[in-house]
Amino acid sequence: MNRFLSLLLLSFILTNSYAINGNQLCVEEIALNYLYETVNDTIFWNKIHAIEFLIDLGFNEDIDVILEELECNYENIPQKRIGCWRCRVKNEKNTDKKNRYIEKIFQVYTNPNSPDIIHAIESLAKLSVSLKNIPRPALYDSAKNNICNAYLNWSSIYPDSPVSCIDYSALFKTLQSDNSDYRRIMAYGLKFLGKMEGKPWRNVAEKAINQLAEYPFSTYLLSGALSTCPEKERKSRYTDLIKQKLKILAKGNESINQYEAYVALGNFADQEDFNFIKKEFLKLYSCKNGAEFDRNKKDVLSAISYALLKTSDHKNK
Repeated sequence: MNRFLSLLLLSFILTNSYAINGNQLCVEEIALNYLYETVNDTIFWNKIHAIEFLIDLGFNEDIDVILEELECNYENIPQKRIGCWRCRVKNEKNTDKKNRYIEKIFQVYTNPNSPDIIHAIESLAKLSVSLKNIPRPALYDSAKNNICNAYLNWSSIYPDSPVSCIDYSALFKTLQSDNSDYRRIMAYGLKFLGKMEGKPWRNVAEKAINQLAEYPFSTYLLSGALSTCPEKERKSRYTDLIKQKLKILAKGNESINQYEAYVALGNFADQEDFNFIKKEFLKLYSCKNGAEFDRNKKDVLSAISYALLKTSDHKNK
């Protein structure tokens, strides 16, 4: 059994325990159980998002078994195969095997007849694969071509050699673009960049704080700014303002805003946010069997579960 799960089961804290189906469980166990339940959800992308959260939480061995079955089921199904392969890359420790799945996604991207080219480009960008010097496919549908180019703009800021670094100039230029798809998708991609350098991060943080409400662009900026915060800036005035704004969005009713807010709080992983997240988790969890609990709310609850487990003090004990 995973060490983290074992510790959770041993960490029975009365102040954080609740009765579910007659069993007394601490809130972390409830959140973890929910993520595992969602892995078996009939809604494919909810399943994939839960798997990605569990991978980030360190449940690699459990997920490896699940992914083997998923891959068998979806290997030849456009779009869904991309989700499976992306999870394989994230979960795989062996570099050769990881590259094999990246190559699978890349082959879809380079095949002009693939019906899931855009899914492939998006996943390559999420996996930090640079497509800076790769010929761009031309799609007949102008709207799809615009989205394709937006994801390529994102993927092209990544280093294309071991001695290069993130192209911050291209990043900020795209965030200022007149093309709304380019701006939106670059802002969405921020949270996948890892911890940024101090000065570029402060530029992103200032832009996120000062940006007028333009959903989901402004939400993506806030989520990206908190997710990429470098260690030296964790206690800065910027992070306090960003977290305040995200918590307002988290308590709202717009699922995209809620999802992004909780993912960012999870990525930031500050134990000071645990009580806020726990309260909102229990509030939404109590509604999960209601008629209005749709696929979007399921995804939000997965994100809150992830954030709760990332901010819990149990994970470091």
